[in-house]
Amino acid sequence: MPEVPEMEIYKNYLNQWVKDKKINCANVYRAKSVNLESKEFCTTVIGKQIKGILRQGKYLIFQLDDGHFLLTHMMLDGRLFLMTIESETPQENGVSKAIALQSEILQSDAEDLKQRFKDLPGKASVVFGLSDGSVLFFCNLTLGYLHYLGQEQLETKLRELGKDPLDPNFSAQNFAQLLEGKRGMIKPWLMNPKNISGVGNAYSNEALFSAGILPTRLISTISHLEKVNLFNSLVNCIRESIRLGGDMEEPFASWDDFIGGYNAYFKAYDRAGKSCLVCGETIRKSEVGGRNAFFCPHCQR
Repeated sequence: MPEVPEMEIYKNYLNQWVKDKKINCANVYRAKSVNLESKEFCTTVIGKQIKGILRQGKYLIFQLDDGHFLLTHMMLDGRLFLMTIESETPQENGVSKAIALQSEILQSDAEDLKQRFKDLPGKASVVFGLSDGSVLFFCNLTLGYLHYLGQEQLETKLRELGKDPLDPNFSAQNFAQLLEGKRGMIKPWLMNPKNISGVGNAYSNEALFSAGILPTRLISTISHLEKVNLFNSLVNCIRESIRLGGDMEEPFASWDDFIGGYNAYFKAYDRAGKSCLVCGETIRKSEVGGRNAFFCPHCQR
């Protein structure tokens, strides 16, 4: 599941390639992925300009020029893919050729698209044709969604979220205060979006490993200094993953060789049975709060 680093990378790509473009055409291939009737959704978003893209936790927020927003959550399998002019049409053909191809694409069905474009990271759920001739695919939104919301609706939805770990106004001291008086194990608490938004299985495992804290450790036994260390470990891990490309395997576009660059740098997550890179002990896996926990029994206490 994409977490803060992967969604931040998506946000950066979208602001580079999609910002200020208009939605020329749209098609909904999976009706349950949107919050309006499919035709109404398309009619509503067509002609709107994308003024910018924000991120809050695992959510991406497309700001539209009509004062509304498109809120998307990838959930487990959702992915984005951008088909640019350069990737599909020779430069000399220009935007007009791309627009013609764009129209053809949006009239195809989802299975045809999947067969025709091998780079697509899954089955198209919603597709936008943009004013420069590029095509933005929202794929595999089986559990995820793309909702058209007003300001009040958006604020209500985001009000459910805890602090974003990259919020400049959120400090290690704030984090430690949030944990005061809390019960239960630390890993499930970290993954609860009402506590901290955008942290999932991968980066909770990595942060706990880096901080030397077992995922099963009771919050009540964690000292103030350990809480501060855990926050710093979490933020550092997230920032390093963003710098290196995150851990998704599917590229954002055919030219994208950046996404997925962090895969080789995980120290605990998904390394069960392998040697700890710090002490040489075998990394173990157990189930904590219904999710897999990866840890070193020597380095974490």
